Amino acid sequence: MSPPLRVLELAPYPVLPPVAGGKIRIVQLARALARRGVDLTVVAPFHFTQRRALAAAEPFRLRQVPYPPFGLAPLLVDRPLPYGALVSVHPGYGACLPVDPADFDLCQIDHPAFGDLAERLPERLPVVYGSQNVEVDYTAAECRSEAVRRLVARRMGRLEARLVERANLVLACTEGDRLRFEELYGLPPHRCTVAPNGIDLAAVDAALAAADPPRPRLDRRAVFTGSDVAHNRRAVRALVERVAPELAGEVEIVIVGPCARRAPGSSPANVLLDPTGRLADYATPGTVGLNPVEGGSGSSLKLLDTLAHGLPLVSTPFGARGFEELAPWITRTPVDGFAAALRAEVPFPDGLRERLGPYEWSAVGARILEAYGGLR
Repeated sequence: MSPPLRVLELAPYPVLPPVAGGKIRIVQLARALARRGVDLTVVAPFHFTQRRALAAAEPFRLRQVPYPPFGLAPLLVDRPLPYGALVSVHPGYGACLPVDPADFDLCQIDHPAFGDLAERLPERLPVVYGSQNVEVDYTAAECRSEAVRRLVARRMGRLEARLVERANLVLACTEGDRLRFEELYGLPPHRCTVAPNGIDLAAVDAALAAADPPRPRLDRRAVFTGSDVAHNRRAVRALVERVAPELAGEVEIVIVGPCARRAPGSSPANVLLDPTGRLADYATPGTVGLNPVEGGSGSSLKLLDTLAHGLPLVSTPFGARGFEELAPWITRTPVDGFAAALRAEVPFPDGLRERLGPYEWSAVGARILEAYGGLR
């Protein structure tokens, strides 16, 4: 019997608890790979929320890097730089790693901010760029001013190009991302595997079984859920300022999750803000899911999560990117068309569960493990 594959994964931010899209992807794929026999160690910046008890419950190892400058990054995000650009400046971080990369069979780097660490790795060690986005596009879209956007795009573009060049394999979230990597950096198709964002259907089923639905205040309800990141904050503002007023007295707009804390100060009476709530509590018959995001890259985890909760979905075309095969369950329209779509019957044909099977994290992990096998 051959020894297990030893994988070192360098995460760009604290990953436990997995409460936002990038963290969810890293943790769920790490779980899927570890359960398939991979000896996987995730190295992440230190944060007090990454408690030992959380890490002990995981099938992978978590090692933290105490690097004090990163303590400032959450305070400075969007003032004026996005997180990825801020942490891309980290002198001495590589020397702080709590493991020796030479002890591993493969190193996966999940963000180009840490692409410089690839240059410290042994030449024999295969490198995987586990992209969550085309990062140059994502970070540029998060910038508030054109001057900052140009600065960030130049820096992140250089870092991402270096990491793509060094990587033996790039994991892309969507076929669109793969084509974008090819366009920007000349990445050949044989060095890229599409590993989509996924869903834990068993966890969704458990949440639905334990749901405690509040009584709707209006005849119809529509719900958006998201973490507190820039593109979700913009989506909340669009719902509160552009969609909800058109549906006053008709549709209750519910905003669930940390993004609800950033809603504009005065919201219409038909808007319900629930920053600590769960999507499962609002996934009742007749409810419609919303995905009004208009920026970012990769693909939208909330789209899969909303559909898995049994809700038909109204989404911007951008919000539905990467999930073309799920089109029968998605009504695509610009944000200005959301009100009209919600007044109509939103379709939800049978057969969704079978279509979501390939998006189970275990299935995505199997695809990645197969791609890893070509690097040994």
